[in-house]
Amino acid sequence: MTATVVLVTLLLAPAATGSAAPPGGCTTYTRGGDALPPHVSEWLAHSTDERVVRCPQPGAPGGAAATALYFGEGAVTRHGTVCTYPRHGLTLAGSGAAARLVRYDRSEALAMALADPECPPPHAPTTAQGYVETYDISTATFVGIMRLWSGLAGAPAVAPAAAPSGSGGTGALAAGTRARLQAALGAPTSGATVTRIVRIPGSVLRHRYALFVKAPDTPAGAGSQYVIYVDKKLRGPYDITAFAETN
Repeated sequence: MTATVVLVTLLLAPAATGSAAPPGGCTTYTRGGDALPPHVSEWLAHSTDERVVRCPQPGAPGGAAATALYFGEGAVTRHGTVCTYPRHGLTLAGSGAAARLVRYDRSEALAMALADPECPPPHAPTTAQGYVETYDISTATFVGIMRLWSGLAGAPAVAPAAAPSGSGGTGALAAGTRARLQAALGAPTSGATVTRIVRIPGSVLRHRYALFVKAPDTPAGAGSQYVIYVDKKLRGPYDITAFAETN
């Protein structure tokens, strides 16, 4: 699978699907756990993964095993202030006693979280940010983007007329754009979580990223999903340039 195809797939896929913090209804099987399904036990026996996560596809009746999404996950390691673990997609091949999990491509995501002060356990039930699924970004880039997001999420709401729209190129989101984004995410913005960060191919002088954010759940159902576009010029700050609602 080419890098372009992988990028298009990630940009079109729902932000919650395959995220490092599985949506409700997912089941995590750990190495050495009790009552593992035979195909999960067989996969863990011959792979280096520490966990297998099974998520029913939206709309699949009863979350049947044949239509479930599977992910294999490696051990958590720490790199300075960032904790990481590798994550990749699996598919269930065959049926009945012959069913087994296999990797369907070689692409690898890296789940990242800020250590504060210890590495958070994967998929622990928490209201905190937790792990973010990332593609083709460094831990330093992750820290920079999450600092930018933290500044937005923790800042007081700003009236749309407080500043002209657009990005000011100062490393902080201009007030007009920030107000529209805060209004879209709802109050409080601090309740929104980042689910995925993808690097968009570009030049060495200008790096571009897509930041997927899930707004807090509403009484009517699941929270909305947004994609926020971030640019960073050589030796320049991270800067939000645009955002849009997605699936």
